[in-house]
Amino acid sequence: MTYNNCTSEVRALVIYADILVILNLYINYFLVRSAALLLRRDLSSKRCLLAAGIGAVAALSALLPELPFWAVAGIKAAVGCAVVFTAFGRQKKIDFVISLLCFLIISFVFAGLMLALWTFFAPFDMVYSNGVAYFNIPIAAIAVFTAAAYGAVKAVRYFSDRRLSCRRICRVKITVTGVTAELKGLADTGNGLCDIFSGKSVIVCRRDSVENIIPEAVRGYLDGKAADSTDGIRLLPCRTIAAESLIPVFSAASITIDGKTADGFIGVTKNTLGEDIDCVFNPKIISL
Repeated sequence: MTYNNCTSEVRALVIYADILVILNLYINYFLVRSAALLLRRDLSSKRCLLAAGIGAVAALSALLPELPFWAVAGIKAAVGCAVVFTAFGRQKKIDFVISLLCFLIISFVFAGLMLALWTFFAPFDMVYSNGVAYFNIPIAAIAVFTAAAYGAVKAVRYFSDRRLSCRRICRVKITVTGVTAELKGLADTGNGLCDIFSGKSVIVCRRDSVENIIPEAVRGYLDGKAADSTDGIRLLPCRTIAAESLIPVFSAASITIDGKTADGFIGVTKNTLGEDIDCVFNPKIISL
């Protein structure tokens, strides 16, 4: 399937639908991966591929007759929401908005870089239709450029995490229903516990350090009692060197680590975490 568009020089640029979809699948895969890196979310390859597939199929709108601006904007917003929901699952409204903005910003930046690439490779042609750009640039060049851009994002994330992890002991503040618990936290890149639905990291807290903020359902589970309701909590499998167990996990209204905003869930354990340590977290949880 092809699509012809004439340039100012009355030349026909042919768009191949299969190449359009494959290229956008590849590019969107790395865009979603980049968003997950910046948001410090663990993302499975399956979810990432499904999300990228939505963006790739949406790129076929370039083959449609020229649409008005409001229609293009609506399609872009709907596709962005679908991609983010598929990649990161159900979230709180504010988390969803943050994820969506992050993905859209990365997409806009990448589009600008692709335009610069097109300029560099002139006189190769380009078609821009219904918010989708099709570049007549060698596939190898696009692949290398996309991988390099993703590598740059990953390098920023790596050095940021190294800088954060060097601090080791941090002051953690967790607020739930207006009550705040102040903890001494240990930054540990080895803490890989994540929520299986959203991919967010879990701060593992010693029970006595968060006793004043944990929900009744969590308290009942830890005490071995049947709770009236389990709304708002999940049980995640947690593996340590010594054993495996289920750990109750719940969300907080706000989390700060040394004054910086963090995004994650709170897990509670009855086990000790180390001398004078109230909680353990992965440093990737801290926002840039």
